[in-house]
Amino acid sequence: MRGSILALASLLALAGCEKAAPQQPPSQRVTLVQKGPALIELLPAAGQPPYCLVFTIAEGGPIRHLTMLEDKLSPDCPAGEPIAGNVFRIPPREGKVKIFVVFSDRALESDPIGRQISDLVSQKQPVTAMDLRAPGRVVVETLEFTPASG
Repeated sequence: MRGSILALASLLALAGCEKAAPQQPPSQRVTLVQKGPALIELLPAAGQPPYCLVFTIAEGGPIRHLTMLEDKLSPDCPAGEPIAGNVFRIPPREGKVKIFVVFSDRALESDPIGRQISDLVSQKQPVTAMDLRAPGRVVVETLEFTPASG
């Protein structure tokens, strides 16, 4: 009987020692490619919704909308191609920036999304897709970049 209890205790102890599955890295929806000390390209990954808006918020305060089009709607953002076909300049004097890339399954009006991001940041709240009032499927990727004088 004592042997059975000891065997059961050993089995339970070994069961608790199983290796945990390795953590998957967080999904990366967009790749930041540095093109110069203060220049970046943003490349959407495959499988993302087809439209996007890009906003930056600097330590120094300014919020910038990098994908502003004449019609104020989010542009097409094909996978593997620079967003808006642009290299973006991030002013070094403003310090480190958070970059918010808002992907959506339909073209969104940029002004309401920009206001919502501004409100969330001013309230020191995280910017997530759940926090944005937008139609359809929306996902957000947040990146950081520190420009250098060059």
